[in-house]
Amino acid sequence: MTRPEPSELKLSLHTSVMTEASQPNGYALTEALVAMVIAMATVLTVMAGLASTSQSARVATERQQDLLALRNIEARLRAGMPPAAIAERYPDWRIELIPADRPTDPVTGAVLTVAHISRPDNQGSEHELVFLEAGTRAVGGTP
Repeated sequence: MTRPEPSELKLSLHTSVMTEASQPNGYALTEALVAMVIAMATVLTVMAGLASTSQSARVATERQQDLLALRNIEARLRAGMPPAAIAERYPDWRIELIPADRPTDPVTGAVLTVAHISRPDNQGSEHELVFLEAGTRAVGGTP
């Protein structure tokens, strides 16, 4: 095998540079389509994440409001407010009172009561509370 002359080497190098320069600049159609598909997939992923975050925030807010209402109902029951009055203020909630301890306290007439508090349209907001219902007799009175 013979060694090429330096002038032949310059000519072949010059030809390869000319061939690359004579091709059109830019991207092929397939490259552009692949780039668009990747961009669309990224945008859709971000949008799905935002939608999921928004829904989770809404659910968390609803649960927080339910918990606040539940705590208010409990406080009103413990304060001795009649269940009918509480039910008027919270129409979305169901309050069921069940006597827990019978007989009543001989001195005061007080009784332990279990309150089942639930929201029928939301299965996750059920609660049970045991509280002391005031009796009808005065303290220190005779049984």
